[in-house]
Amino acid sequence: MSTSAYDSTMTNSRDLESLRTRLWRLSSMLTCGVLAVALVGTWVANAVVMANSNRSILLNVLGQAVTPGDLMWAQEHADARVDYALDDRYRENAKQGQDQGQFPWPYGTASDSAAASGPIPADSFRVAVFDDGGVAFLDSGQYVMSYEDTVSLVERAIDVRADGGPKMPEQISKVSGSTWLWTTQISATNPVYDPADPESSVITLYASGDLSDYGNDGLVAARVFAFVDITPSVTQLKWLALVLGVAGVAGCAVLVLVCRKIIDRALVPVAESQARQREFLIKASHELKTPMASLSSNLDALVANSAETVASQERWTKNMREDIDELADRTCRLLDLVTDPERGDSKA
Repeated sequence: MSTSAYDSTMTNSRDLESLRTRLWRLSSMLTCGVLAVALVGTWVANAVVMANSNRSILLNVLGQAVTPGDLMWAQEHADARVDYALDDRYRENAKQGQDQGQFPWPYGTASDSAAASGPIPADSFRVAVFDDGGVAFLDSGQYVMSYEDTVSLVERAIDVRADGGPKMPEQISKVSGSTWLWTTQISATNPVYDPADPESSVITLYASGDLSDYGNDGLVAARVFAFVDITPSVTQLKWLALVLGVAGVAGCAVLVLVCRKIIDRALVPVAESQARQREFLIKASHELKTPMASLSSNLDALVANSAETVASQERWTKNMREDIDELADRTCRLLDLVTDPERGDSKA
């Protein structure tokens, strides 16, 4: 094989390896990118569903009716200190429990399923805050958080709401590893309502969110805070992110290997084509070498006897003509081999 043919073969091999590497990298990046987008989309979809579900629960808690009796009780038991207000709520809960325990009938419960019985967790509660800073718990989250955490959460929410403007969106607060979603609304009632006076049943609502506007109308108004524990949703999203992350890493590793196998198989015809090209170059070199050498020898003899006439050197010119014809014939056969390898092989 000539030096140029060998260089061309080596160049083709390097080009094929470079092509294999580029295709492998691009296909791996594309498939891993698609997988990452799908996993991120899955997590985002779950986050949106959980967020909407938590928001619906919060609105349901907020939408629980605050009766005039609730507001009057809250105004009566409101305290400037959140911890004192929570103590009062606990005492009220204990009192209600005692009242409910005064029934004379015997009472008992028995398990009727595989589920363990226990207290219903209070994963939401409401707090009323009045214009003078008084706080009253309409209910409490005593089964969810500790006493100190409940006080800290409410105090923090009151401060955040005081710094916010009207129509404040839902807020998220974290305390001692738990996450709470909360929002507010204003509830008002007329303490001197008289059924005989139609005007006393009219309550004007103000968009400013200033409780003093209701006080000026002689109404009892409070800003009701509704809290919902969304810690389970946050925990599930964290675990889902971890699982999807592990699945993404493992999936990318598998996809990289699969892409490598596919690219290797796809380039087999290219490698075979290069092998045929190398075979063609080798065959071309051998096919053309003999007539070219003979032609060169006859030409050297012709030059060496240049003093003779053309007629006297007919044997050399005849040999050159035969070499040229043979060279042309072998060139045509090589061209046939390029265009149709099977036909070229049959003539070779």
